[in-house]
Amino acid sequence: MKKQLDNTLIIAAAGSGKTTKLISLIKNKIEVLPSNKILAVITYTNAATNEIIERLGGNSTIQSNVFIGTIHSFLLRFLIKPYGKILGFVSDELIITEYKIELEESKYQFVTKANIEAQLSRKGIVTYDYIETLAKKIIENANVKEHFCNRIKYLFVDEFQDSSNGQFEIIEKLRKEKKTQVILVGDPEQRIMGFKNKIKKHPIDELQKPNGRKYILKRLKNNYRSSETIVKFINNFHSSIEQNWANTDIESKNAVIFISSTKVNTIIDEFNNICEDENYAQIQPKTRFFLAFENKLYGDFRTTALNHKSKENVPLITSILDFLSAFFNVKKSNLSETLGLDEVELRKKCFLLFNVINQKQPTDLEEILLSIEGVFNFKRAINEAKAQFIIQEKAKKFVEALTVRQFAQSMDSFNEADLYQDSFLTIHKSKGLQADAVLVVAKTENELLKWLEKDKDTRLNSNQDTSRLGYVAFSRPKELLCIACLKPISLETQMLLQKLNVSLYPVLEKPEK
Repeated sequence: MKKQLDNTLIIAAAGSGKTTKLISLIKNKIEVLPSNKILAVITYTNAATNEIIERLGGNSTIQSNVFIGTIHSFLLRFLIKPYGKILGFVSDELIITEYKIELEESKYQFVTKANIEAQLSRKGIVTYDYIETLAKKIIENANVKEHFCNRIKYLFVDEFQDSSNGQFEIIEKLRKEKKTQVILVGDPEQRIMGFKNKIKKHPIDELQKPNGRKYILKRLKNNYRSSETIVKFINNFHSSIEQNWANTDIESKNAVIFISSTKVNTIIDEFNNICEDENYAQIQPKTRFFLAFENKLYGDFRTTALNHKSKENVPLITSILDFLSAFFNVKKSNLSETLGLDEVELRKKCFLLFNVINQKQPTDLEEILLSIEGVFNFKRAINEAKAQFIIQEKAKKFVEALTVRQFAQSMDSFNEADLYQDSFLTIHKSKGLQADAVLVVAKTENELLKWLEKDKDTRLNSNQDTSRLGYVAFSRPKELLCIACLKPISLETQMLLQKLNVSLYPVLEKPEK
């Protein structure tokens, strides 16, 4: 009889220290990992992969039998590349591509697409859409399954709620062979990636049921991110867990606030005022998120938000953004849109550019241009000679500025929170991030009501992302949460907000200090 392994499903709600727990578990398993076996950590974004590698490896190299990467990278490395050629599914050389196959709608559309993808893979062209299907075909071979399962000693799956049924089938093959210990970590309430299921329930929901449980169920119940007020508020909207307030460093009891105005510029102005008013914000927020389902909701009003009095721009960021505005010949407020980056990604790229220039210390103009274009993956349009001369001068002064002591000191004292001073993000992009204060704006009352759905069965049984988007947005702030809607809300919705202990703003009388 095969030994029973402690396969585990960890339900980790927002702010529960999930990554810290995951890193601790991985380190423990690495200590007992045989040299001829693999420990694999599957993630669902490159950003998550990089964070785990950084926190796990520090300044040292991670050993060769530890894999950390996306699900696609994992399937390619451990199934498709070693076994695909042997079984005749792929050729010697592989090209992994975003190649899309567009077909007219028909009864046999999906069969036709699968046949085309199979033909392409035999020629060495594998689309991202086909990786999962191809891996499932390969693992059906008994010998392959045996070798594959023998090789993987430990399998960690981060953000398990973002896995598909097909990916879970492969995970289950590892578990059923009882040679691999499987640890799944996720949060059903943060399943917001447009997941499409052939069956009604996602595995993360099904595995919590006593009659279908194949995993030891653990829940991380403490919230180390948010204030007591916010923790109580978001507990209304989680279908699997009720959190305990654990961050006693946050003593403020700021109320959750609904801003009654329906114009974007007024909402932003009032959010600014709330952040600066100690009657509402006991401590002025240093980092703030402006969230919506679509980032374009805020439009040109972004500059309004950035001008609030409490904002102290990081000198390094300001200098780089000023130069980039001149370099790419666009307004500073349009840089994010022009470069195809959200606010956080833009700031990260600014610090990356700082590092690149300080390491290379280029003096040649062409080298400077290549460095900037390389970091931002965007080529500057060349204009007339006069404009080119101006950029030459600006570029020279820019490089000199970035290499002087004051900016070096800025980087030495740099805190990651500086990246998120004021960030305009979609709710999807904000997942995994946090800020002192958050403004969340719904487009319609119907959207707002879906965010505020309290019935746990309704939330659990929903195949739509809408209600869960609300939970993700509401769980980003540490101290202050404001909500608004671009359409007037009914008296019933106002009463619902009051039952949730949400304060309406503006009010006739401000609350006492």
